[in-house]
Amino acid sequence: MLQRALSGIIFVLILISAILYSRFTFYFLFFFLMLVAVYEFQKLSTYKTPFFYLLAIVSYLTSPESLLILKDYIDVSFFSNRPNLANSCIYVLLFMAFLRVLLQKKKNNPFKDLGLTFLTYIYAIVPFSFLLAVPFLNSSQNYLGTTFLGCIILIWSTDTFAYLTGKAVGKHKLYKKISPNKTIEGSIGGLIFPLLIAGLLSYYFTQYSLVEWLGLSILISIFGAFGDLVESMFKRAANIKDSGNLIPGHGGVLDRFDSLIFASPFIYLYLQLIS
Repeated sequence: MLQRALSGIIFVLILISAILYSRFTFYFLFFFLMLVAVYEFQKLSTYKTPFFYLLAIVSYLTSPESLLILKDYIDVSFFSNRPNLANSCIYVLLFMAFLRVLLQKKKNNPFKDLGLTFLTYIYAIVPFSFLLAVPFLNSSQNYLGTTFLGCIILIWSTDTFAYLTGKAVGKHKLYKKISPNKTIEGSIGGLIFPLLIAGLLSYYFTQYSLVEWLGLSILISIFGAFGDLVESMFKRAANIKDSGNLIPGHGGVLDRFDSLIFASPFIYLYLQLIS
């Protein structure tokens, strides 16, 4: 219990410090977390190849927000002056996946191999490019770590209030065959109570209005809950309790960020629309 508490506190301090200190610390922390997520998902799927790391690195480094961050430290004009080049690199790598499966010595089911390749890309790689963009999605288009911190706080609030409400009054199972401990009442609590937190965020983090923070809270609560169920589905299929052990007592990156990973494209789209 003590180890779990200490590792949780250290993880939270590192996360918040990296988000608020600078865009560069935020950038490298989530680059590291993405690589760990790729490693963990390979363990879940039992489909391992160094190709995934190459795909992850290229995807992350060539994303628009990555170029925006790196331009203060290195010359990225080669990519900046060719706006479609980054996407072209990704497309080429994805099509190389077909060649990799075609030419591999051990002949497996190509549908399974390619399906796991694209699933790894969509689930463990693409979300981190969306997350990297979140602090820049505001009217000034400058880095605002408080936007990302607000999303993290809403995720934590949803999980906490869903757990507390479920413990207190939960009777009806939400999706028993995937996650037997979750209840409908808990999910409702995880949707309603974070709205109060969103109200506080709108007072301190003024880049968005009260209505916009409330909308973000609802979106995160709904799709974050789906993300938790999806990760539970993967772990149940793999017959494991935790996706990793990066944070002792709390599991791995996919365990801690499952809600945020699944909600990331919806957060990105919502913030694009309101900003």
